[in-house]
Amino acid sequence: MEDRGAMPSDPSPFALRDVFEARNDAELRSEVQSDLFARSRWDVAGRGSFILDRFRDLASCCFLRIAPTRTGIARFALDGAYGMESCPCGGWLLRPRDTNLATYWIPRSPALRTRDSHDRILSEAPASLVAFAPNAAETTVDIATRSGFDLECVVWRLPPEASELVENLSTAFALEGQPVFMLSSHRSFRGPADLYVYLIHGQVYEDRFDQLRKRKICSELEAYSVYVALHGLEAATGKALYRLLKRQIVLSVIARQAPDGGWRHGEWTDDMESHFRLHNAAMLLLEAALEETPQEPIRNALEKAASVLSRSTDKTDIGIWFFHDSLEQSVEMTEKSGIRWVPSRELGKSPATKMILNSHLDAIVTLDRYREVTGDDQYGRQVESALGATRRLLALRPAEWLYRTLYRAVGLTLLPESEARQLPLVLRALKRLVRDHVIPRLHNVKRRFPRMVMPGGLIERHLSRLHFGVNYHSVNVADLARVWRRFPRENFQTIIAGAISAVTDTSLLKYWVEAKQRQALGYWVEALYQLCTLAPDRNYRRFLAEAVLAASDAALGLPPSLLGAHPEVVKPTERVPCPSPLDARLRIANLSNGDRREILVINPTADEIELAWEENRVDGLVWSSSDHQPISDKARLSVPSRGWLVGKG
Repeated sequence: MEDRGAMPSDPSPFALRDVFEARNDAELRSEVQSDLFARSRWDVAGRGSFILDRFRDLASCCFLRIAPTRTGIARFALDGAYGMESCPCGGWLLRPRDTNLATYWIPRSPALRTRDSHDRILSEAPASLVAFAPNAAETTVDIATRSGFDLECVVWRLPPEASELVENLSTAFALEGQPVFMLSSHRSFRGPADLYVYLIHGQVYEDRFDQLRKRKICSELEAYSVYVALHGLEAATGKALYRLLKRQIVLSVIARQAPDGGWRHGEWTDDMESHFRLHNAAMLLLEAALEETPQEPIRNALEKAASVLSRSTDKTDIGIWFFHDSLEQSVEMTEKSGIRWVPSRELGKSPATKMILNSHLDAIVTLDRYREVTGDDQYGRQVESALGATRRLLALRPAEWLYRTLYRAVGLTLLPESEARQLPLVLRALKRLVRDHVIPRLHNVKRRFPRMVMPGGLIERHLSRLHFGVNYHSVNVADLARVWRRFPRENFQTIIAGAISAVTDTSLLKYWVEAKQRQALGYWVEALYQLCTLAPDRNYRRFLAEAVLAASDAALGLPPSLLGAHPEVVKPTERVPCPSPLDARLRIANLSNGDRREILVINPTADEIELAWEENRVDGLVWSSSDHQPISDKARLSVPSRGWLVGKG
């Protein structure tokens, strides 16, 4: 531990007992309350900003933000003698010698951060622990501060009555430490402590800095990703801790909602525009929470959000189209973003509407799920109109010969390097020509001949002059499968089959791995999970296993859906706990739902691995190999190198 000697400190230590109870001189800023949880936010002049989450289960969690006036140390004090130990679920536990005192959990190292006026994070770095000094009367913790930076920390207080939560933190299963793909930042989540990589001072952020603008934004899609992961881990481990963490995510999403019912992100401008994929994710999260535990604050927030989404549309010649972002309300607003685009009126749309497919499909799912969970069908006509617009757009097949020629050429740019090097000289020259001159002008063709589904099966992202979005192909497939689940009468089977072939019959998957297209790979696994839970097709299982191997090759986590508790797919009462493998190198896809049990086990290593379980042992399944041959020796199951097994029961 570093000794900073006579470094200046704040005039008095922060007593943790005061941190978990607003002081008399505190200025209360806001509150959110329900029967299960409550959030209070207050400031203390000259001391800092505090957010306190209280749970009916007696535990509480405080986010601290201190703005020091000079570089030095901030001292925190606890009554009594404490020891500090590494926590198996991440972070550190401060355990008291006196069992009548509370235990504290610090899930992440304190951090130094700067923000802009819209709460977007501009910089962050870990803060150093300077000293930990326990004695019989008091334990103090000293953290280094830096002038101009906020010192931020999150602390859980677990009183003696919350011993079950301490026990939850003191054990960790292999499943809890495996990486989970986050749908917004495309980074990984690993167990309870990692929640606070994303949940920062009461708001959920993406775990990435925008390359152009160098800042982190809040993202409700990240919140939904974490929520689905926590939902699955709760079922898999039976830990009460995950129930509280889920409630904290719900609290944080509700607390960030604007008075008009929307969420603002400011991803592209300082006008704090809304990104509706993220708005939709907030609604999906609230819908899942309401379905599991009906609460008025959740319902009220959801009703306001649904009203906003229902109005965020453009009227086109083929039906209503949901906006991708609030900038699409006008050309002037879009121009502020710096996005490369050309105003157009294809299919009778407004000039600023980009007709981005995945956001539109996501909005259809979100509003129809709202109807399912709440029983409120007032937006049914908007959903039907939007569904009709989708059907009509996807059916368009103009200029077949032109698109077929163009997309054969485009395919040259989507080859992995090993294959591209083997092309004849003339095709390599054509590849460069297409990359540099044809692809940047594809929007001109789409403007004259509007089309989304291309020869060969690729599904385009939009009809506007934006980047060539081949990495969105898998996003479109995943979202189309989600819509198909909700509206089985829609005949998307042919389109989805072609979209699958565009990957499995080509080298596109290898290209995504080589090009480090994390978004494309993560959503490809998600798309195949959606299809596996829609149909018993053996090929879907094989494609999913191969996609998991590709994701592992790219050091990527697996989408939270694979834990087997996706709220859109599995009802809360029909969750089947995901088994945790004894060997953490094995990856699991839990395709179970209610009475139907199905487990896909994938081995991404070069070694054969015996299949054994440390938690939720699955008995009574009939196992088959990757070539669909039944396995007769049930006494010893093993997963071959770069292979997989399927168990059904």
